[in-house]
Amino acid sequence: MSPEEDISSIIKQYLSGSGIGKKLKRYRIFNHWPEIVGQKISSKTKPEKLFKGILYISVASSAWANEMSLMSRRLVKEINKFIGEDIVKELRFKIQE
Repeated sequence: MSPEEDISSIIKQYLSGSGIGKKLKRYRIFNHWPEIVGQKISSKTKPEKLFKGILYISVASSAWANEMSLMSRRLVKEINKFIGEDIVKELRFKIQE
């Protein structure tokens, strides 16, 4: 085992044991939003916070809120697939001010 592999395994072990790894996974939603939902949707929406399995998303208009609502089940699946864990249970939308 090389020194790099030792360090990598130690970091992975620490992250999984401390709970930081799970928090980092959650923040991937915010950092990779365009990759998850696509450029068109990401240009009109922005994830704001994740609390108790609910992802709060600001949207450009009521029309976008309605459209996102219709796609919410598929989006939840895509988000969780990207994260690799069922973190998001529900989406809620708020029109940007």
